[in-house]
Parts: sequence; C-alpha cells; structure tokens
Amino acid sequence: MQIRVDFTPMVDMNMLLITFFMLCTTMIKSQTLTIALPSNEKVDNVENMSQASADDAVTIILDAKRKTGSFEVDTVNGKIVPVIYYYFGKPGGDAGLGNTPESVSANNNLQESEFLGNDEKSGAARGIRAIIQQRNKEVLTEVNKLKEKYANGGFGSLETKDGREQAQAAYDEAASKVRKDENLKKPIIIIKSTPQASFGSLVEVLDEMQINSISKYQIDNMTKADSTMVIDYQNRHHK
Repeated sequence: MQIRVDFTPMVDMNMLLITFFMLCTTMIKSQTLTIALPSNEKVDNVENMSQASADDAVTIILDAKRKTGSFEVDTVNGKIVPVIYYYFGKPGGDAGLGNTPESVSANNNLQESEFLGNDEKSGAARGIRAIIQQRNKEVLTEVNKLKEKYANGGFGSLETKDGREQAQAAYDEAASKVRKDENLKKPIIIIKSTPQASFGSLVEVLDEMQINSISKYQIDNMTKADSTMVIDYQNRHHK
C-alpha cells in the first residue's frame, strides 16, 4: 500500500491565515502631526488671549496661483499651483488699511513668496522657510547648539538603543525649554487660507512650523482686510 497524505484541508487553513494577516497587518504606517494645544490654565486678561504683538506677528495667507489677466485658478497637470503671501504686523502696516482702493494700494504690506524649502545645491533655506527662519533666528541658534550637543553624545551615549532613547528624551526636553524661553525673540505665526487654497498647502505650512521650531502659531479665518489686500496685490502684479 502507498501511504498518501491528503493536504486538501490545508487549503482552507491557508486561506484563513492569509485573510487573518491581511486584515491585521498595517500596510502603510500612519503619519501624524504633533500640534501643541492651549493649556487649561486660567489667565487674567481673557480679551487678550488671542492677540499678538505687532512686532512678533507674522501672517501667512495660502492661495492658488491665478492665470495671467484673470482670477481663474491656474493648474498644472490638473493640480492647483499654490502661492503664498505674508505680511508682518497688522494689515496695512503701521498706517493701517483705509476704506478706499487708493488707501489699500498705498498701505498694502502684503508680499509674495515661493513655496520652497532648502536649495538642492547649497542647502540654504529659500522661500517662506527662509523668512520664518530669519524671524525665529534666536531660537534656531540655540536649537542647533542642542543638535550638535546631541550628535556629540552630550545627552548620553548613542551606541545602544536604550542610550539613544534616553538621549532623545533629554534633547526633546531641552529643545522644548528653548522654544518656550520668553527671553528669546520669536514670532507668532497666524496661518490663513483662501477658499481656493489646497489642503496640501496647509499641511506643508504646518510642517514648516515643526521644522523651524515655531512654538506659537494658529490657524485663523480670513478677514475683510486680508481679502482686500490679496485682491489688490493680484490686481497690481498679476495683470
């Protein structure tokens, strides 16, 4: 007699195992963005909670590029071309915005920037990243010192996994203290967007907050003054 093992029942078992692993395995690692939320601590002056000093305030407005001679959104291969505007202090600068188109055009302190990071050859910051780094220069200088200290083993040995974890925790704590140091001059960035701006542009700007160690920033709605400045800028530069 020939001994024969029937493996037909194993087909069902294999299918069950494959289905189990397909359902339980994470195909794509989720990516999360850490955002510092306001604390529940009581403040004395509630009215000034959302106000920023004009010297520290930087407003970033996300928009879509318009076609030359019109307000129609420009696209490349079906994707919206992003554009970014910014201004320091309050809308219209120290003079403030008036009610007439002439006063808006005269006091418009809105500027346009490129949506770029670092230069591929030199590594120097460009576009909105260079502007943010210039305004947050004191904090970044101290953070870069901490990074150099971490690389040289100043926070602990990097030879073992436990050592790296302890060093990373010590570095994160020291960097957090630097970002919260009130003796260092740092900007308060207000992020706004027009209805034509893409969600991807907002995510990129939020990434820049993390990359450039910005401790105070918020997402706010467009005001009438912001819309007036954007329309006036486009009328004067995108004809």
